[in-house]
Amino acid sequence: MKIQLQNWKIVNLDLSAHVASKSENIFNLNTGAFFPAENNKTFGINLKVSIKDKEFDLNLESVFMFSLEEEITDDFKLSDFPRINAPAIAFPYIRAFISTITLQSGYRPVILPSINFVQLAKDKN
Repeated sequence: MKIQLQNWKIVNLDLSAHVASKSENIFNLNTGAFFPAENNKTFGINLKVSIKDKEFDLNLESVFMFSLEEEITDDFKLSDFPRINAPAIAFPYIRAFISTITLQSGYRPVILPSINFVQLAKDKN
């Protein structure tokens, strides 16, 4: 089965500077898959990232759309691909975007850690 990343976009971005420096650094990532009813050969995932840095808060929501050659089955919906593989494909794009946006905004570039998407999926269940 051929699966291809079709496109992606940032659908929400909030970067807020702190007036006073905070001492905590927190990173959260949430993922989810969706299957549009109008096209049974596509599916999407969303990645939501929240960063609480010493200098700023960053909240980002993104959508990644994938296409398949075949129609999506219920077995595919329950498989590892939408829960593990697709987020693992998408994450480097978000990782690079966040590094660039923080650098271009005058902050030190934030380099997100590597993520074990298998463990993330297990923790989600």
